[in-house]
Amino acid sequence: METVFDVISDDFLSDLDAISDLIGLVANGGGSSKSRVASINSATLLLAATFEELIREMGRQFAREIVSRTENVADLPRKLIATAWRRGLEDMARAKIDTGGTSTPLLHIATDARSEFDAICKFLEGDRSQNIYKHIAHNDNNMRPDQINTIFKICDLNNICSKISETEFLKHHLAEDDGARAHSKFLTALNDFMEKRNGIAHSLNPGNSASAEQFLEDVNLLRSVSLAMAACLPSHLP
Repeated sequence: METVFDVISDDFLSDLDAISDLIGLVANGGGSSKSRVASINSATLLLAATFEELIREMGRQFAREIVSRTENVADLPRKLIATAWRRGLEDMARAKIDTGGTSTPLLHIATDARSEFDAICKFLEGDRSQNIYKHIAHNDNNMRPDQINTIFKICDLNNICSKISETEFLKHHLAEDDGARAHSKFLTALNDFMEKRNGIAHSLNPGNSASAEQFLEDVNLLRSVSLAMAACLPSHLP
């Protein structure tokens, strides 16, 4: 039976197909070597950003499912409640009202802040219908394995990267029958991809570009992660 995690994964896979099609068009359409390098580099940055949003949305949805299955807010994971509270306040504090040139009227800032604060307070008071989930899944750095684990640990789900490495999707992609070895390979592969992403973002040197074949290997890795997560997460719900 299809779950909401499958729906999120399917949307991500559609995005992967669209990004891959762009590379195919450039590869088959000729053009200069510089244009091919630029297209692969741009697609790699887009791929990384799309993957990060996949993980955040999976994390938000997992939190929603946890909340929907818990009758009392007091029984929710403490880190989930604390994260919603702290990050909600942090987001309100980031409103730019002291620059002298903000494009957002003060009235709008105040209205949005009041709405956000009311939602968080009502949630703490026991109203589980409040939408506090945009504050739940957040990453300050690249979506490396430790960042992925941190997002799900908020809901008391520890080491999700190890758990998804036990699925056939990642085992098959990484050509490993053993989950521990698949986990080790996955950590290396994802860290390598993020290093590649950073090399492109921080340098205009064409030497940092990957080939079209390497790019498609990265796509297939992230495709496997998406499928593995959609298969794994439902089994860890209460």
